[in-house]
Amino acid sequence: MSVIRKYLYSKQIFVFLFFVLAASVGWLMNKLSNDYLRTVFYKVGFYSSSDMRRVFYVKTDVTAQISTNGFSAMRYSMSEQNTVQIDMDDKILSKAKNFVLASDIFQKFSEQLGDGEKLVSLSPDTIYFTYVDLQSKRLPVTPNLQLSFADEYMQNGNTVLIPDSIWITARQNVLDSLTEIHCVAQKYENVNESISGIMEIDLKKLNGVSVQLEKIQFKVNVERYSETTATLPLQLTNKPDSVDVMLFPRDIEIKYRAGIANLAKITANDFTLTADFNDFEKSTGGNLKVNIATKPSGVLQVDLYPTFVEAIVSRK
Repeated sequence: MSVIRKYLYSKQIFVFLFFVLAASVGWLMNKLSNDYLRTVFYKVGFYSSSDMRRVFYVKTDVTAQISTNGFSAMRYSMSEQNTVQIDMDDKILSKAKNFVLASDIFQKFSEQLGDGEKLVSLSPDTIYFTYVDLQSKRLPVTPNLQLSFADEYMQNGNTVLIPDSIWITARQNVLDSLTEIHCVAQKYENVNESISGIMEIDLKKLNGVSVQLEKIQFKVNVERYSETTATLPLQLTNKPDSVDVMLFPRDIEIKYRAGIANLAKITANDFTLTADFNDFEKSTGGNLKVNIATKPSGVLQVDLYPTFVEAIVSRK
């Protein structure tokens, strides 16, 4: 009998809690459906649709009294910051050069509110702003790809960007400080084939700047390679006739990588290695740097051994 009583008691508790929960939900839904008067703070941005290079900077925030139901009120509570963008047409601008009245923008402000939301009032009555004429220029885009390749694979050529430059618009002093546009970093590991995709412009580094495009395409050509070695004589350039020069060593070992399809077409005679005698005058140790004067297309990487040679100079 005691087991049955415990079962019935547990069932009654469950039913009681269910009705309490249902009543609470009903009460909450009823409250949320009621209208409330909310005070909401806004950041207001002004622009001119007739001249997109003119932007207006508001000196004061705007406080709005909004009649709304509880559901929308919760949205305002959770929002980090509320903003509106208002087109400053010629009619408004003709009334004042550096301020507008709240009544002038009341209707346009109201149109940006959500369904079931009604603007009751705006303050302050007078909203001050300044404006500047913006300038535009085209800047190159710098990719931010972090690539690691599978064994015997490497990148062939530079990263292709489409487009490789974009127009940006900002105040003149901001434009003068920018020389390139950066992308958000993307990481690829163990790459063994060509890759392509979309890169996003890093807007966090572009405060007060509008960009022509927020995303661009990229492509990285990846090729499987092999490598081989060869020994080449070093040629000395710009040597005056009045001196004799001995180089140690005279022969340089090169190790070069190329795509498997191109490697068989490349020979050591396709490379030219030089050392410039003019560098001897600048050198404190009498060493000359080995330079790769010519190399065939399709070579992905060239390593030299050694990279510097010793020069012994004697007058004739």
